[in-house]
Amino acid sequence: MEYTAEISIGLRRTPKEALLAALSRLTTPLDIPANVSQILIKPSIYDPKLVGNTELELVRAVTRIFSNLGHISIIESDNPLRTASEAFEKLGYTTLVTENIDLVNLSEISRQVVKMAGHHSKSLEMPTLLSKPNFLVNVPTLKLEPGICTVGGGIKNLFGLIPEIDKRHYHSYIDDVLLDILTSFRPQLTIMDLTSLVIGNREDGIIRAIGAVIVGTDPVAVDAFCSDLLGIDPMEVTHLKRAHDLGFGEILIDRMKISGTEEQRAKLFELCRI
Repeated sequence: MEYTAEISIGLRRTPKEALLAALSRLTTPLDIPANVSQILIKPSIYDPKLVGNTELELVRAVTRIFSNLGHISIIESDNPLRTASEAFEKLGYTTLVTENIDLVNLSEISRQVVKMAGHHSKSLEMPTLLSKPNFLVNVPTLKLEPGICTVGGGIKNLFGLIPEIDKRHYHSYIDDVLLDILTSFRPQLTIMDLTSLVIGNREDGIIRAIGAVIVGTDPVAVDAFCSDLLGIDPMEVTHLKRAHDLGFGEILIDRMKISGTEEQRAKLFELCRI
């Protein structure tokens, strides 16, 4: 069978070890253009008081892997619960700052009108930084979001690129908005943080240790594979189905090359079924 996407599994004791294992298994080398101005890393940071945020040590490992490719900016926007700067500080991200690495609050920097695909908007004010020739590394977490988009993963994490503080008014059109953002700001690499998995509501604070990282260059495929891990058919996740139908990525699991042992895959399925 001809595979249309590759998913690589890293299952180790630490986030760094899991990431290195997953990246080492990718059979297609990362295509990093020569004109890249900097590396952008987008973690998933919703509320520092709750579980389900991207692990600091995984982001630290990502910065070390890409440190020789240019300046690194770790990016996040404000939301009604906290500013990005407050979130960075409370989660320890300030310890990552060096001469080559900075933390950027997307809600505080200059913006420009960006032409969008028109699924929801024909244009949107977005941070000017995002329109430069960057290499975007998306580092989301996996969670159930039944009231918003069924499964929250890499594509939903791109929602945080929008600099508006209160983005809740987009929730009624979330699939369309996500498709617009994915079209304009497609990440070159998605690193799904499965260090742990939120069980139930975030407010309950219940997590299950997983110890895994899922890596892929097709953001749709990564989300579809992770949806399948949770026992949810990717075809039933509306924004994934629409992204697949539009040719943005693969959601059929049997058309994905899964790089990782059968034992690892079986363990992941066992651990992630809620």
